[in-house]
Amino acid sequence: MTDHTDTIHFLARPDSHGRRAAALRSVTATAEELGFEPVILTAPSASQVADVVRNAAADTRRLVVVGGDGLLHHALPALVGTAITVGIVPSGTGNDFARALGIRHPSRIRRDGDPGRTACLGRGAPVDLLVGDDGRCAATVITGGFSGRVNRMANEMRFPPGQSKYTVATLSEVRRLEPIRLRLTTPDDQIDTMSAFFAVANTRYFGGGMAICPDADPSDGLLDVTIVGDVSPWQLLGVLPLVFSGRHVRHPAVRTLRAEWVEIVTDEPLWADGEPFGQAPVRLRAATNSLLVARSID
Repeated sequence: MTDHTDTIHFLARPDSHGRRAAALRSVTATAEELGFEPVILTAPSASQVADVVRNAAADTRRLVVVGGDGLLHHALPALVGTAITVGIVPSGTGNDFARALGIRHPSRIRRDGDPGRTACLGRGAPVDLLVGDDGRCAATVITGGFSGRVNRMANEMRFPPGQSKYTVATLSEVRRLEPIRLRLTTPDDQIDTMSAFFAVANTRYFGGGMAICPDADPSDGLLDVTIVGDVSPWQLLGVLPLVFSGRHVRHPAVRTLRAEWVEIVTDEPLWADGEPFGQAPVRLRAATNSLLVARSID
């Protein structure tokens, strides 16, 4: 059921157009049909998203994020630990958080017996987040190495649109593949290795549907880790197609583990939810029940 409140806030990018604009029109129209007043929030820059959300938080019980993982990522500092129910309308490039939770685009949402129950306006359920000891947080995956370089290139590309840019960036970056020095410490182990890339995950996916940590569960209070070792470009090209199905974890160059907390030490910049996350070192934990998310109805 939807919350009994007169206003629902919708967070969108100020330059929303095409698919994003259509999604925003669709969900705000649904809110109006159900008797709510939609209020649209935008921020001039990514760094100002959290402040915009905080300024609206006093009278906000539900915030619907119309965009992708990046927009949610920048809103998280204003949402962690609050009673705000977050709806997701996945209309970004990767949409990996929504994918992991089974949340679909409005064009694929059907109404249930209760006409107020759509995916972004439904009942909230708590999920975990990745939270650093320095307060940084993320919803999906924190990564570095080759995957981070691909992410950086994809973010800079204007063409092709959508998830195809990850493919183009991957083929471009693999030619310059260089391993990174990585130290990962957990309560039970310390790993010093050379790595093509690694991922510390709250949810399964990154890079637009790649199941990098296929067993990650955002409600188990644990972090899942995948480390791809020091492989050649050709070996990496053999591993990457397997990531979409999660079968890469069987490859001899891939190591996985699970822990309550993970400390990352590397000189490589970190990326989270497809956005820059800053430098290591950082100790991460799965902060349980940190975010209320409206889940898919069926």
